[in-house]
Amino acid sequence: MVRPKKILHIIESLGIGGAERSLIQMVNGLSEFDHIVVVLARPNDLAVQITNGKVINLGVTSFWGYLRAILRIRKLIKENSVTIVHAQLFKSTIVGRLAAGRKYPFVFTLQSMLGEDLFRKSFPARVLERLTCRPSNFLIAVSNEALHDYEKYISRPKEKRVISNSIDIRFFATVFKELTPQKKIRAVAVGNLKPLKNFDYLLDAFREIGSENFELDIYGEGVDRKHLETRIRVENLRVSLKGNAADLYERLKDYDIYLHCSKYEGASLAVFEAMASGLPLIVSDIPVLHENTGGFASFVNLSDSKDLAQKLILIQKGESNINTIGKKGFEWVKKIAHPDVVFTQIADFYDHIYSEIRSV
Repeated sequence: MVRPKKILHIIESLGIGGAERSLIQMVNGLSEFDHIVVVLARPNDLAVQITNGKVINLGVTSFWGYLRAILRIRKLIKENSVTIVHAQLFKSTIVGRLAAGRKYPFVFTLQSMLGEDLFRKSFPARVLERLTCRPSNFLIAVSNEALHDYEKYISRPKEKRVISNSIDIRFFATVFKELTPQKKIRAVAVGNLKPLKNFDYLLDAFREIGSENFELDIYGEGVDRKHLETRIRVENLRVSLKGNAADLYERLKDYDIYLHCSKYEGASLAVFEAMASGLPLIVSDIPVLHENTGGFASFVNLSDSKDLAQKLILIQKGESNINTIGKKGFEWVKKIAHPDVVFTQIADFYDHIYSEIRSV
């Protein structure tokens, strides 16, 4: 089969985030294709990690900058004989569609619950999506929940695939780390420090526990840092904010259990990374996390932090065995988030798109 030769990717920035890390993995992993990565604006911190493609930062800072970006990308597509344009995130998707027009096949990836995050709150965004999205576009959703959320507002395009994001191969441990009861439990959580990630719920649970048998480390940065720091200090909680860590795949090995209690999301790289690291999980009882974990986790009621506190206490006492489902999750995540699996699915979709346009 003749494969498409060149993919032009568009993303809003290359700061530290899930969509950004996923794009870098995909570009570096799909070595059989040529890649151009167009970054609309700063930050551009992760650009140095791209080893299998050319990075072009357009430095957009204004509305007029986005209009100029459309023209610049059109020129790049033509000059580089691009065969497929692939965008991540909302602004990049709009710019990419307008740049690709009807002439070039266009793929966009749903990395979040775009309906809940944006369309429900912003009528202009909803209208803009409906005006620019064509049935001929191709869609990749990182979860079925993200796809269903999008389809509440937008019925197009016709061609859709659900493909999980891949995680760094270094997260995959060789064996599952069994949690040993009757000893101190070192818990870990990862995510941007913002209300959506619901770290207050974790702090509420650790306040309920009030025991020296538990401690929690949280990795990530964000707007809620000062608020969380104040709560931890005032309430004397056994919780530490660790900031961002480039070697998270090493640090996760030091913990006993992973906690993830976000209110909603499209999919969670952090959940995949924890499962691959061999940790058992306690997560929010929401549909997308049932999907992300394959059901191989313990689920908590977000309306009651005592639910999490009680589950942790029972696990520490040895009255609740979380290792059985944890082991199943450890094997399951290899089938959906391992780079070899994900890259094959994306390459197959690119091949399908290319065959479709060649047959027209």
